[in-house]
Amino acid sequence: MLPLLDRPIAHRGLHNERGIIENTAESFKNAIDNQYGIECDVVLSSDGEVMVYHDYDLNRLCGIDKKISETTKLELKSLKLLNSESGILTLDEMLYMVSGRVSVLIEIKPSFHPYIEERIFEIIRSYQGSLALQSFDIRAIEWFNKNAPYYKIGLIDNEDDVKVDKIKNLKLDFVSYDIEHIHNEELQMIRKTGIPLLTWTVNDDKKLEKSIEFADNCIFENIKP
Repeated sequence: MLPLLDRPIAHRGLHNERGIIENTAESFKNAIDNQYGIECDVVLSSDGEVMVYHDYDLNRLCGIDKKISETTKLELKSLKLLNSESGILTLDEMLYMVSGRVSVLIEIKPSFHPYIEERIFEIIRSYQGSLALQSFDIRAIEWFNKNAPYYKIGLIDNEDDVKVDKIKNLKLDFVSYDIEHIHNEELQMIRKTGIPLLTWTVNDDKKLEKSIEFADNCIFENIKP
């Protein structure tokens, strides 16, 4: 069984509206302290470093009109998020902080292929903890299937029309699907073949009940599963 299925997974770490910001050291420590798995997002800086950050630009969290892909690692490391003391971590720093205490699920954001996959592999190859990868980008999944097939890899999707053949042909270890569609009969058939189904983003009790019925684990925020 995937270690990812052991405990609910905190979306971008266990953040909240009281000052713990998503994808930060504080949100990851909070998830660890509460024994939840961690989901995080990774993007690539202009000088090829994997940064733990969700957006493609710095507008929402830093108030700066600039793309991540145009910003160096050192520039990103100098920034503070939402007028707090929280900063942006590299994937190296994040994994060192977790050190295998909980499971980690890394979402590879599209648009950085193949450089981000190559650099991620360099980073995670020495990591000893429970770790899996997921992406909307089929190229990222195919890269790991070809170059590092021993890592657990999953497809993220949110389409009404479930592409069964695509899922079967990708040699997936799990599927990560939007909570609005997990009751889909074809998804449930795939689940019965032994491919675990994760769902996101579970942020209220009604969605939590649905995830318990139709999925094998949930990626959550703003509730206590």
